[in-house]
Amino acid sequence: VVGAYYFWQIIRGKGATAYGPAAGLWNLPTVPVAVSDAALNGFEANSTSDPRTRSYALFGQLDWKFTDRLTLTAGLRYTHEKKDGSFNQIHVAGTDLSTLPPAIAAAALAIRNQFNPVVSYSTAFSDDSLSGLATLSWQFSDDALAYATYSRGNKSGGLNLTNLPAGIDPDVEPETVDSYEIGIKSQWWDRRITLNVAGYWTEIGDYQTAITEQVPNTVNVRQYIANIPGVRSRGVEGDLVFAPSRWASFYASLAYADTTYSDYPNAPQAPERLNQGAIQDLTGEQLPGVPKFTYTLGGDVSAPLGSLGGRDLAVYAHGDYSHRSTFNTSSSNSIYADVPAYGIANARIGIRTEDGLFDLSIWARNLFDKDYFQTLSAQNTGIVTALIGEPRTLGVTLRTKL
Repeated sequence: VVGAYYFWQIIRGKGATAYGPAAGLWNLPTVPVAVSDAALNGFEANSTSDPRTRSYALFGQLDWKFTDRLTLTAGLRYTHEKKDGSFNQIHVAGTDLSTLPPAIAAAALAIRNQFNPVVSYSTAFSDDSLSGLATLSWQFSDDALAYATYSRGNKSGGLNLTNLPAGIDPDVEPETVDSYEIGIKSQWWDRRITLNVAGYWTEIGDYQTAITEQVPNTVNVRQYIANIPGVRSRGVEGDLVFAPSRWASFYASLAYADTTYSDYPNAPQAPERLNQGAIQDLTGEQLPGVPKFTYTLGGDVSAPLGSLGGRDLAVYAHGDYSHRSTFNTSSSNSIYADVPAYGIANARIGIRTEDGLFDLSIWARNLFDKDYFQTLSAQNTGIVTALIGEPRTLGVTLRTKL
């Protein structure tokens, strides 16, 4: 296989940030009201951005069969990419500071520039990358195959076209990924059982992640994309399918993921540890949003009911349960962002014609009405916000296929 790829995109962004009468007291509780109110009450800033991307690539892949059972798959891709864009922000509304005493006007202007400064900049970069893979697969029996893979990948760099803190580069470096995997894919008992097992090890350089940090001396936060020197992900995965007949199929999967920062000495500090400094060393800590253990169990069963209008009729049922261990959902590894382990069950039962003309089912998501968090986020005000999981949901679905 050989091919070529071309991509061009421009995104025109417009932003508006406005503050109401409570903004000064909320964001700057220690600043005199006369100053904070003059700075923020009715203040509005507008912004524009225009990131542009041009990318092209040449790629190729081949299979080389040494024997009927031993195959080498190899591929290469060369990519050239150019990105450029600009960001502009101006003040469009708010108290006329020239009407205020000089001292108050100067303090109010400093606050405005702290939150939404007048700024204009442009940036551009280009990048050339070479990625590829090599996989050696050995079919050591008619129903089993072992393989080993190495791949080198890249995630393109990006642009931070936003209100950036001082010293933050608007250019985001590209990621590089080196991945190793070994595994076995197999079927047993006349292919009624399918068992796949894999182990992997991935090293990521200049890992791209969203940084959320607090504006100094305020409760306001800002976000941007930055590079973390190194991330390592390693683990094992397995999945099993047992289909004793055409009327029944059961499955299970299990995964262990040790996904940690391999090099991250300048991470943002958690709100509860700000008295220990503005940064912390998260080297060796788990990445946010990645539980160490997950498993899933499920099954489908059906039974024939005869015929209806000349069409075969069947009743069927499905059930599944998925569980994940405790994981953190903050970029600062705050203890208040630890999401407790939880498991969710779903079920469905229905009746259908085998040709799909008629399919009526009743179903339940989160069958046992489990209370759980999807994310947690802590702020230095003491507030912990959360995205909660959906409660038990019941429904009826009617499908038809002509």
